[in-house]
Amino acid sequence: MVTNKTIENITSAMNWAAERQKILNHNLANADTPNYQRRDLVFAEELTKKLNRLPLKQTHPRHLPASTRPGLFQPNEWGVVRVDQNTVDPEVEMVTAVENFYYYQGLTQQLNNQFRRLRMAIEGRS
Repeated sequence: MVTNKTIENITSAMNWAAERQKILNHNLANADTPNYQRRDLVFAEELTKKLNRLPLKQTHPRHLPASTRPGLFQPNEWGVVRVDQNTVDPEVEMVTAVENFYYYQGLTQQLNNQFRRLRMAIEGRS
């Protein structure tokens, strides 16, 4: 279903992915900087922040209770040990950047589908 909220959610996720890409690129650029600490935007943390603003309630006795378990969404610690205390692993950063790229590409396709449906609803099936 095409709604303004759906389009807003997709564009918000695209903005998040674009910001994450900047951070991942910054990590790669500082792969040889002594004492540089890797940074990342973790989607689960951002989602948890938003969910904490929403009241969750159990509407049926067989539903699972609402909870946010922090142990489920911890970022991976790759355990890079370097003499200069830099925590960036270029291979991990590149894989993460590619994953983020595909995520962004999928969002772009979803947004295009939303606009295609909207155009079809306006113009008809001619």
